[in-house]
Amino acid sequence: MTKIPQLNRATWLRALDAFYVGHPAPAYAMYSSLTDGISTDPALMNVPVDDHLVHRGDGVFETLKCVQHGIYNLDAHLERLARSAVGIGLVCPWDPGQLKSLVVATARAAQRPDLLIRLLLARGPGSLGVNPYDCPTPQCYVVAGPLTAPFMQRNPQGAHIGFSQIPPKPPPLANIKHCNYLPNALMAKEARDRGLDFVIGRDTDGALLEGPTENLAIVDADNHLVFFESTALLMGTTLERVRELATTLVADGHLQGIHCDTITGERLRAAREAWIAGTSHDLVAVTRVEGQPIGTGTPGPVYQKLSATLVDDVAHNACLRTMTA
Repeated sequence: MTKIPQLNRATWLRALDAFYVGHPAPAYAMYSSLTDGISTDPALMNVPVDDHLVHRGDGVFETLKCVQHGIYNLDAHLERLARSAVGIGLVCPWDPGQLKSLVVATARAAQRPDLLIRLLLARGPGSLGVNPYDCPTPQCYVVAGPLTAPFMQRNPQGAHIGFSQIPPKPPPLANIKHCNYLPNALMAKEARDRGLDFVIGRDTDGALLEGPTENLAIVDADNHLVFFESTALLMGTTLERVRELATTLVADGHLQGIHCDTITGERLRAAREAWIAGTSHDLVAVTRVEGQPIGTGTPGPVYQKLSATLVDDVAHNACLRTMTA
């Protein structure tokens, strides 16, 4: 039998330091309410094993994008985080102003203009059991790490998607951005295993829901922007903002209207254009579904206009940018 050494604090940390010599750091900076401080040392970016966030997924989170020192749409993310916390009965001891300060301070400590930031509210340490009342105090963690280039910059031809076989989350859990992301992770795995860029979930009636982290919208045959709201999916902040920005395209005549309706696989295949939207990806043109072209099989004109509008909004809308420098 292999003998496993018992390490003291110093040798444990040295072992972690050695690990990160050959592995990428998980992030540039991390705030932990356990210490009420920020660390830029990868070996210290940890969450206690008895935090129910770790072994039960008992917590809620938001993912934020920082572009050129500006965190985009932070207030909308904080509002949804508050709703999610209420949804799992987690009483957040930090008000929105305090959370905003923690996010900005962590982003500043990362010393990068472009970041992907994860803000997590956890049930907190207390036990290895399942009972949330074992945890006396919620905890907050903020992690600022690398922001990869949006999907369309890397894949200008657009995305090839398919229909997922992973069962959707049941309501009301589907409307909560909680940290049990196993179905989402399995959807991402399914897409990779099938050679697709993304997969989209379906409910029992055949309505299309969402991808691992993305919402779906289409431009139908009548040139209407159609999106789907349901208790079986989580409406993303990016799609909400895209819907607002799309009103200018209606006014300019590039769209006939915007409405909420069920999107089925058949309706997707018949669409002029299809997109998915998410924080890290911005807007992604869907050009093929299950091997079949959508519209012309290339990113369409409405996508081109709306995507450019969103990119400009992310980079220059001072009302939606919380500056870190």
